[in-house]
Amino acid sequence: MFQLIQQNDGLSIGVFGIGGCGCNTLNSIFEQRESEQAHLYSVNTDKVVLEHTQSDEAVLIGAELTHGYGAGADPKVGLQAAEESKDQLLTLINGCDIILCATGLGGGTGTGASPYIAQLASEQNKPVIFVATLPFSSEGQFRSNIAQAGLNELKEHANAVITLPNDQLIEVLGNDIGLFDAFKHSNQILHSLIKSLIDMLCFQGLINVDLNDFAKIMDCQGDAVLGVGKCDEESELTTALDGALNNPLVNQVDMSSSTGVIIQVNCKDEISLGSYNLITDTVRQQVSPNALVICGVSRIESLATNYELLVIATGASSKMVIDDLSKDKQPEEKEPNKAKPETTDIFDIPAFIRNQAPAPCTK
Repeated sequence: MFQLIQQNDGLSIGVFGIGGCGCNTLNSIFEQRESEQAHLYSVNTDKVVLEHTQSDEAVLIGAELTHGYGAGADPKVGLQAAEESKDQLLTLINGCDIILCATGLGGGTGTGASPYIAQLASEQNKPVIFVATLPFSSEGQFRSNIAQAGLNELKEHANAVITLPNDQLIEVLGNDIGLFDAFKHSNQILHSLIKSLIDMLCFQGLINVDLNDFAKIMDCQGDAVLGVGKCDEESELTTALDGALNNPLVNQVDMSSSTGVIIQVNCKDEISLGSYNLITDTVRQQVSPNALVICGVSRIESLATNYELLVIATGASSKMVIDDLSKDKQPEEKEPNKAKPETTDIFDIPAFIRNQAPAPCTK
């Protein structure tokens, strides 16, 4: 069980973006951050990526090992870089009550450094959640094997790991979507998950999910469900809840085996007692009768929509659903996306693709 200390100056949440994917996610979070209790830390072996990342502190790990030129898609180098910078990472971790991390698996820095950072956080008795992307199958079996090994190791140390397989971007968005738009869509999901966690923990609620509640749910070992649903009308809450529980871009797990659940309802105004009970009853019916279920309600006037639902279920078992997705469905034909990316969009593409592109022409 975690030994948690409530701080007088409020909860401190450390949001770590690890590797290229994680740093890209911080870019989308930074400008929309509304809580001073969330501190953003970009962690990378590539100094060029760090120069284009918006965060409170940029951490170049393994500076002596890599000289700031990246891990070369080698997880061993990513691990050694993190080990070299252990003291710097521990200083950041010890300043936080909860650690939220975004990372991409299959490359060098994210795959190698993420499990080590999770281990450091666990050793300091800090609850740690990871949201991780998995590579496209088209990237090859070698990269897929690296990602799977990294995921297995990450699960040994993190309290919860939510995975976003890139292949499901194609299944859901179709082959015709622009590459920039696809990765921005994935980044937006990462952003939505992390922002909703920050809102839940930082905003005073009518019914609060406090730090000890959160830690108790995070103590439940196993896979995790973490979903967000949004709507403007109270009559649409059940649809929003279904979206939170069945996001097609998030690797699904079997909620019936979950042993701990947090349900957080955020609203601009007020939610009826009937709707609140409907939400909690619907979730309770999908988990074990013996599961610990904690519910929270907060009024947040700055929400983009009138209602937002966050569901976290831990101690669950994975479903192998990727191969079972409807193979007979053909993606709808869409007009090719001809919009030109902004200059900064190039840093939203993973390094393995970016490095294959020809050098830009110079005038």
